Amino acid sequence: MTDFHYFEQPSDTSSGTLNPVFELLDYPIVMGGADDIVLTGPTPDRPMVDGREVTDPRLIKALSKPDELDRAEVLDRSAKFAGVLRAMGITGGEGERILIAEDVPPISRALSILGAVRIGLRIDTRSEPADGDSTSVFVHPIEAPPVESGRASVKAVRSRFEGVGIAIAGETANLDQAMRDSRVEPTEVVALNPDQTLIHTDEKSLDARSSLEWLSREILAEA
Repeated sequence: MTDFHYFEQPSDTSSGTLNPVFELLDYPIVMGGADDIVLTGPTPDRPMVDGREVTDPRLIKALSKPDELDRAEVLDRSAKFAGVLRAMGITGGEGERILIAEDVPPISRALSILGAVRIGLRIDTRSEPADGDSTSVFVHPIEAPPVESGRASVKAVRSRFEGVGIAIAGETANLDQAMRDSRVEPTEVVALNPDQTLIHTDEKSLDARSSLEWLSREILAEA
């Protein structure tokens, strides 16, 4: 396993600070790995271009292939998702966690997890999440048409959250729309204590240090 690039080096009085997402996305991009394919998804049932469903049979055939995201897009989309969380008042503080419905598309799920880790928000993947947290973020499918790109756009970037919503305190927002909102800024990676609990699985809980292996295996196995 790759050694961490600590933001604050460990010392006799400090555990230092790190973030596993930095190791998987930010640092490899700096080292020239922006174009590496690191995340793939199943062949879409309804191919889309610029957020609009394709209807031309020839285009449907041409676009009916597995989704592939390079590291630069994964970083951009997960950092924007982290920005959406921040805009909705989620900071990754004590008592906050994110839950993701099982039927959320794989790419949306992966980006949600990476965005949450980016700001230190705990991820609960347990089949029966524990109760008691003061604030839970719930990512789940919704019935909503894709948001069309603005006509002035030079290049439209897919949100990668089409048909997915985010619920906090009983209020649900359309993530496709939120991800396209230019007022929401992508979020820089946050320095975390290595011992901070970050991911809950059915088998065990993982801290920020040990979660790197899980993220590499379960989320970015292509990297």
